[in-house]
Amino acid sequence: MKDPELTENLVARFLNGECSESELNELLAWAMQSNQHQKDLLDIKDIWDASLPDKQNTQNQLLYFYKSRYEKSTRAYLLFLRSVASIAALLLIGLLIRLTIYSNDPVNPANLQVFTVPLGSRSNVLLSDGTEVNLNSGSKLSYSNNFSKENRIVSLTGEAFFHVKSDSEHPFTVQTNDFDIRVNGTQFNVCSYREDIFSTATLSEGKINLKLNHSDRTQDVKPGEKFILDRKSKNFTLNTADVRQETAWKDGEFIFKNISFPDLIKRLERWYDVKLVVDDPRLIKYNYSGRFKNQETIWQVLDALKLTSPIDYKKTTFREFQLSYKVKLIN
Repeated sequence: MKDPELTENLVARFLNGECSESELNELLAWAMQSNQHQKDLLDIKDIWDASLPDKQNTQNQLLYFYKSRYEKSTRAYLLFLRSVASIAALLLIGLLIRLTIYSNDPVNPANLQVFTVPLGSRSNVLLSDGTEVNLNSGSKLSYSNNFSKENRIVSLTGEAFFHVKSDSEHPFTVQTNDFDIRVNGTQFNVCSYREDIFSTATLSEGKINLKLNHSDRTQDVKPGEKFILDRKSKNFTLNTADVRQETAWKDGEFIFKNISFPDLIKRLERWYDVKLVVDDPRLIKYNYSGRFKNQETIWQVLDALKLTSPIDYKKTTFREFQLSYKVKLIN
């Protein structure tokens, strides 16, 4: 895409939802050409959020805005489109395509394959043994270069949903900071972020066995159960789980049922790569139930919270919002 006008036209076609698969691949290839382009992927949400008009805050309305402007464009507007809309297009690529980002992490030995997912994104990895791994925002999956159908060991930091290829002779092992999970072939969700109070594992189908790190303690988990480990006390519980709620994130949907407000804030910060500052202790005690889809922007999510909860917000910096308790007026 060396011709600026051709690039602008392709970007406009993408924004209008008119790109063919080959054109979409062309845009994606541009995004992966350099570290700077990959850095742009981390900044696109800012451009997207900042571009939303106050009263037109849905994707379709914004796409219509760009389409109308493009159809009436002048050369000056094409220059504007090159600098702004192309970054917005990259955002849509990030939202609509599960982009797997491979990195050579200098901290890790050279014989490791490492897949990292930046905040605000999701990714999908297909391993050589046929196992499929969905990675959530801010997660890292690593495994040895000699990973194979006979040697199935991976390490996870963050959250992932595993659909493990069945092989009774060669178990599949997921290593986390708190426990190891050993399975033959099954589907399960693991959430083990370093900064979280709890680490969890939820079984969708099949059977898994967990072994706590630095301990001989093990625990079998059955379908529909959720293993919850208190990372400080090392005590754990086994509860009945809402599997749909626990795994909806991999399908681009977030379902909350009576979730604590601090936990909600932490998840939104990861999913949208923002900072949410809470300045009222009354919100800390608040529990929330709701449902969002991944294509909704942080603005739309905060507006929904504002309508359904005693919450108000204001933007303080480029990627930071301050949340406050909204006192309900009694007529």
